[in-house]
Amino acid sequence: MNADKEHRITIRIADIEPFKLPVAQSEESFYRMVVGKINENVDRLRFGANADSDGVALAKVTLYYATMLYRRTNLMNNQAELLREFEARLDSLLEST
Repeated sequence: MNADKEHRITIRIADIEPFKLPVAQSEESFYRMVVGKINENVDRLRFGANADSDGVALAKVTLYYATMLYRRTNLMNNQAELLREFEARLDSLLEST
C-alpha cells in the first residue's frame, strides 16, 4: 500500500502572517478549499458599510466555524448514544425470546 505523500503548503488567511502546514497530498485540495471559504467569509465582514477590523472579522469567522463544529459533534454524539441504547434494547428483546 502506498503511503500518502505529505506536502507543506503555505496557508494565507486574511492579513495574518502566512504559515506552512504539513498536509497529506490527498487532502491538499480540501485544505485549499477551506482556506478559500474562510477568506471569503472574512472579506465579507471586512468590507462594506459596517466593516469589522481584520481581527474582529477573523474572530467572528472562527467563532462561526467552531460553533458549527461543536453543534455537529454534539448531534453526532447524541445520535450515537441513541443508537447504542436502541441496540441494547433490541439485544434485550432478542435474548428474552
